[in-house]
Amino acid sequence: MTHAARRPSPLRWVFLLLSFVITMVGYADRQFLALLKPALDAQFHWSPVAYGWMGTGFQLAIAISLLGAGWFLDRAGLRWGFAAGLFGWSLASGLHAFARSVPQFIAARVALGMCESVGTPAGMKALAMFFAPAERNLAIGITNTAPNIAAILTPLAVTALYALAGWQATVLCLAALGFVCLALWLSLPFARLAAAQPGVAAPATFLGGWRPYRDPQAWMLAGAKALTDQAWWFMLYWLPDFMHQRFALDMRALGAPVASIYALAACGALAGGVLPGLIRRATGRQAAAARRLAMAGFALCVTPIALIGLVQGEWPSVAVIGLALACHQGFATNIFAIAAEAFPAARIGTAIGFAAFFGNLGGAASVLLAGLLLRHGLTLAPMFALAAGGYGAAWCLLQACGGFRASPITAPG
Repeated sequence: MTHAARRPSPLRWVFLLLSFVITMVGYADRQFLALLKPALDAQFHWSPVAYGWMGTGFQLAIAISLLGAGWFLDRAGLRWGFAAGLFGWSLASGLHAFARSVPQFIAARVALGMCESVGTPAGMKALAMFFAPAERNLAIGITNTAPNIAAILTPLAVTALYALAGWQATVLCLAALGFVCLALWLSLPFARLAAAQPGVAAPATFLGGWRPYRDPQAWMLAGAKALTDQAWWFMLYWLPDFMHQRFALDMRALGAPVASIYALAACGALAGGVLPGLIRRATGRQAAAARRLAMAGFALCVTPIALIGLVQGEWPSVAVIGLALACHQGFATNIFAIAAEAFPAARIGTAIGFAAFFGNLGGAASVLLAGLLLRHGLTLAPMFALAAGGYGAAWCLLQACGGFRASPITAPG
């Protein structure tokens, strides 16, 4: 049988399933600290600022490591490069259970962030290697639902495990899942899988001297990510504690509200991909104009979260916060769509990594600022107000810098 006549290996879907599961486990490792915070507060008596520093250290570790993660992956190879990252973050996750002080928790958190930074470039590299262009959008779309599914399931699983076995055993169970995924990853026949994909090539890594920090379009995306990601990471770290403090929810009662919020966020991710097309067909607008209108709607629907302190009742609060996170996901989906039009394929990974670096910096700042507010006896109202305004500011930035142009943006050579 000739190379052109070969059919793609069905093993690529096995890889996709495993990649989906690994992404979910990685997201659970990020989220468990926020969910277990009430129990950890009772044992360690740490201050809001100390908790804020843990989140900030994690975000900074991811941000800085993102700048070198792709370089490491290209040189170590997909199989062993991602295996090293998965081993490192599973080990770091488990070490949280043995931490006996705030500095030890921070060290474990930083190690987790450094190792998890490999996940994003590894996922994109693997999809480019194992899926032909005609299938790649579907594969990426499936993979991108994993964080939202994880955000729904993790609160339910973590709170249930905590009720049964305590927080240390819960953390060790999550770490053990990572090591199981590592064994499954190494068992995949990478050479046979790559060789069986006709017409699929590894992604280009040579960028011809292009540097994102010299490109105004890259700065546009970086600014939009920084303005909006600060809201996502603030709520990821502080939302369970906010619900615990505001409505006196114990560990067992936190799972359902937090899971419901992220279920709404998952719906927003789907809406972000569908709504611009619906607007275009309903109104006859050009694609860029439809996207601009859709993103304006998402930005507008986030704004009620500024008044979350006035909302009475646990489930009305879930609705308002869930709407805000759904709109975040819809807005973020379209930021990445703009990036896909702005940069050629050989540069989009670097451009997105550059933007994600600033997104994580914004997240680190917001997590720490929330802790400082609580330390000084203030509420989180300023953080919710900042979240409410960030999307409108990002929309204005994209509008001013040509992010909604009708024709694709081409980065300069």
